[in-house]
Amino acid sequence: MTPVQPDSKPVVALFDFDGTLTCSDSFLPFLQTMVSPWQYWSRMLLLSPILGGYGLKLVSNWKAKEAVLAQFVKGRAEADLAKLGDRFAQQGIPKLLRPEAVKRLRWHQQQGHRTILVSASLEAYLIPWAREMGFEQVVSTRLECRDGALTGRLFGRNCYGDEKVERLREVLGDFSQYRIYAYGDSRGDREMLSIADHPYYRQFPNEAEDQTSGDDPPASAPPTGGGNWERGLILSVAVAAALYLGLVLWSGADQVWQAIDLLPVWLIPAMAAIVFFSYCLRFIRWQWYLSTMGYWVPLGDSFRIFLASFALTASPGKAGESVKSLLLKRRYDVPIPPTLAGLFCERFTDALSVVLLICLSFFSMFRASWAIALVGLFQLAVILLLQHPAFLKQRILKPLSRWPKLAGILQKVEALIDSASILLRPKILLGSTALAMVAWGLEGVAFYIIFQHLGATSVSLYQAVLTHTGSGLLGALSMLPGGIGSAEALTVSLSMMYGASQIAAVTGTFLIRLLTLWFAVAIGIVAMLSLQRSSRRPVGRQS
Repeated sequence: MTPVQPDSKPVVALFDFDGTLTCSDSFLPFLQTMVSPWQYWSRMLLLSPILGGYGLKLVSNWKAKEAVLAQFVKGRAEADLAKLGDRFAQQGIPKLLRPEAVKRLRWHQQQGHRTILVSASLEAYLIPWAREMGFEQVVSTRLECRDGALTGRLFGRNCYGDEKVERLREVLGDFSQYRIYAYGDSRGDREMLSIADHPYYRQFPNEAEDQTSGDDPPASAPPTGGGNWERGLILSVAVAAALYLGLVLWSGADQVWQAIDLLPVWLIPAMAAIVFFSYCLRFIRWQWYLSTMGYWVPLGDSFRIFLASFALTASPGKAGESVKSLLLKRRYDVPIPPTLAGLFCERFTDALSVVLLICLSFFSMFRASWAIALVGLFQLAVILLLQHPAFLKQRILKPLSRWPKLAGILQKVEALIDSASILLRPKILLGSTALAMVAWGLEGVAFYIIFQHLGATSVSLYQAVLTHTGSGLLGALSMLPGGIGSAEALTVSLSMMYGASQIAAVTGTFLIRLLTLWFAVAIGIVAMLSLQRSSRRPVGRQS
């Protein structure tokens, strides 16, 4: 191939920051340096409804960012933020950088190209870092300041999407006067990529490609994957529909529908909001796991991936939710073993929180207490073992390494053990279990409120929480898809044991399963389709 002769136009290289030059988001790690861990997570808990709305695209990017900034920087002196930004630029950002991205930046600088950093992140830490790295200019998000104090609002628009192009036009003027390279990794970079002669989406070419090609096509986004999840979902829905139909016929269809018809119109949407808030708490736990293991994924995409896994929650032991490991690998190159360890710790702390809630009923009668005791003893053994990963590797994995065929598997298991041992350290274990207990408790509160409106006033709040959590645990232990059948049977029997009528027990069970299982599946389908649609969306290019 004949090398392309260079033209006379000056060359400009535009680099996005988060996810392009770095392996992850930088905004949240920066916020973590500003406050204590307890303050950080408590504020993120308060922000979870807004962040959840942002993940579902119900809240705009700039509104979500201003809400976060109001919690963390409002009232802080501008000089203090500048000092924190300098420190983060020196100590935090180097840990996030992608070597291949830095290598590409250096190549452009060696060629004498003009390099510009274009990012929605804060200039407080981007400017000092970019200065050290040799960028000529920085185009980024600015904060409003009055009388030396930050207001918690943006100065101008968030540097995202078409705002990147507008800000670049202020700097460069007519784009046709330049030969432009652009590097990005998200939908917020698509407009910037569209003005480039050489747009690169989640890809860095080598020098040989630049010498042989004058018009490099953008790399497509990785596929979202997920396999034939639709088939398993349809089967689960069919089984559940048959089961619920049987329950309704057993209790008397007319009476069940009459009971549902008497419920206030606002009840189901309100209970769905409570349940969704419990999902936000679980997402905080998941994001905590990722950050603890050193992986940073943009918050919006991370939330969508987390919700997308709910599409397969109606699987034995919720094992189908492991699809988020595949999604993270394909979209952000996060290794699978650590995220599988995170999934294991999710299930582990879910079970631990349920066991703790049930153990609070020491003086209350509960069926299958032997199963609860076995789960508790098993969890205690796992916690103790994972505090000593070296022992597990030496006593269990090393003897198995004599078989060469197991080498690849053992390597992944070793990585999983290392990650799980980190996530089950006392501090993280206590925090994640507390989040799980609150999440499960909220679902139990929704169950209790439904019972009150069904006239089952004999069922106390504690009994409703106990019934829901215990049934969920034993449903998971049954290894039936979504616990379908076993969870419903136990919920109905426990509700009736606590004084609910047969009609109220069946109707309440139907509604709480609709809200906690099938509502999650519906959200997961929407999120999964959103991920698949965004992965197929091409990067445009203007002539």
